[in-house]
Amino acid sequence: MRFSPDDVVCRVALNLGRVRTPEEALRAWLPLVSELRPVSMRFEAAGPDGLRRGYLADFLVVFPPPEGGTAEGGTAEGGTARDRLLAPVGELARRLGLDPAAFEVDEDGLGGALNVKEEPDGSPYGTYLVLALTGADPLNPEGEQADYDDTGEDLL
Repeated sequence: MRFSPDDVVCRVALNLGRVRTPEEALRAWLPLVSELRPVSMRFEAAGPDGLRRGYLADFLVVFPPPEGGTAEGGTAEGGTARDRLLAPVGELARRLGLDPAAFEVDEDGLGGALNVKEEPDGSPYGTYLVLALTGADPLNPEGEQADYDDTGEDLL
């Protein structure tokens, strides 16, 4: 998937551990899907031997550059990369019930992560991780689909 170099692309990982059916999980996440309008979504049951319980979701959300400038009132070209990243990520974090101040920006100001250290129950949607990168998918910054035929045993 291709993005504009000024787009802020976020991966949002969610886990509802106390729901019993996929219908319950989808009903809980539907308002968020309607509001954020992710460009891709993945829903699945958590593995029985995994770290998480219940149901998991992964949303890919794209925030285009602001029309008329950054949150500080400058133009999209005039604001810093960090400003262009923090404005939509801060709003997203607040919408998810998370503290935007917990978002850690990388050294060049083009990406970062908000990793919820405690139980994700602080977020009504079970959000436990938000990754953001300017101009690319944070999980696939090269922009190409990864397809691995190997088992990956050499990586363990």
